[in-house]
Amino acid sequence: MKTWSESLLGFFKPKLLIILALGFCSGLPFGMLIDPLSYWLREADISRSTIGLLSWITLMFTFKALWSPFVDRIKLPFLSLLGQRKSWLVLSQSLVVISIFGMSFSDPTNSLMVLVAFALSVSFFAATQDICIDAMRVELVLDHEQGEAASMYQGGWRVAFLVSQVFTFFIASYYDWSAAYFSIGILMGMLVLFSIFVIPEPKRPDSDLPGIERNPLKSFKNLYLSPLKDLFERYFDNNILLVFLLIIFYRFSDIVLGPMAMPFYVDTGFSKEEVAIVTNAFGIAMTMAGVFVGGLLIYRYNLMAVVFLGALLVMLTNVAFAWLDTIGHNVSALTVTITLDNFSQGVASTALIALLSGLTNRSFTATQYAALFLLATFPATIIKGFSGFFVDSFGYFNFFLYAAALGIPAAVISYVLLKKKFAPSTS
Repeated sequence: MKTWSESLLGFFKPKLLIILALGFCSGLPFGMLIDPLSYWLREADISRSTIGLLSWITLMFTFKALWSPFVDRIKLPFLSLLGQRKSWLVLSQSLVVISIFGMSFSDPTNSLMVLVAFALSVSFFAATQDICIDAMRVELVLDHEQGEAASMYQGGWRVAFLVSQVFTFFIASYYDWSAAYFSIGILMGMLVLFSIFVIPEPKRPDSDLPGIERNPLKSFKNLYLSPLKDLFERYFDNNILLVFLLIIFYRFSDIVLGPMAMPFYVDTGFSKEEVAIVTNAFGIAMTMAGVFVGGLLIYRYNLMAVVFLGALLVMLTNVAFAWLDTIGHNVSALTVTITLDNFSQGVASTALIALLSGLTNRSFTATQYAALFLLATFPATIIKGFSGFFVDSFGYFNFFLYAAALGIPAAVISYVLLKKKFAPSTS
């Protein structure tokens, strides 16, 4: 077992700092599609049921498994001089910039569908960026460093949230939401230059897939079937059904609750400044604390133990939102709720990313990770689209209890796998 000092020093390797930066690149556009957008829409008097349905915009991140094999295996003309991963990374980031600028010039009151179209575009190209980043995060480190890498990635991701969900709220408070989105578009443009000149191309086997137009059947097999076959062959006799069920249920509670958090704050009377400072700035700090603790525990102890801990914490702490609903507009109560919930999210997110990363084979990194991520998000994302209808019918209190109860299967399954001493392997 490693000492605490060895565990701490493990976070300061140069390649892990690169992964911190990749996490920031990933979190920035995603952050603009959730809390700021939900608050903007509710402030524009868009109904809760509509906001809930529009949370499906993030389904692009779930369905990225459909085009991840192309990103994984096909080289782009001209841009491929940057490298397989970096070429797709730079292209997708550039298109994210254009799409965010499109959102900044939209008005949900007069042209909701235009705003939604640009948001979908951000979602698609940001999901494509994430295919590259997920693969690079796995490929840039050794197998035993996946826990640290997951922690650093989450750290960068949450720092991006600090920008997208605190900085933007203050800009929107002093100016408007269009100015807030325009500012993020400029920052995202700077990240494109950072990706070109600073982020390295990982060393990996040559995976170009020539001749796709000449032999589409063989190409389909290589792109889609081979990665899935490899995954099943490696885990067929090793609790694969339980692992898949765990992945499906692990973030159910948080994902389903997510779309109604901002409408709840608006309806409870919390101002943009209170939301920015408590739920976003302080909340992100608590999440990063959870991320750091989660990565440290994985590095020092056992991945499945931390997976179980994360599932248990998320299930229990989401009940705090029901308590907050009984209190009403009270900043102290909001602070307690955010402390519990966000710290738990940090631990659970790090554990899940480390688990998914450990399950992938480096020969099919992007494809397998995207497929596993689809399992982790698709069912919950579909259900969260109806969260506004649930609140309209049963109220916030019952909704929060329902969301917390959705975490019970993950806690049970992770405990069973922990007792079975399950351990993922990339080979």
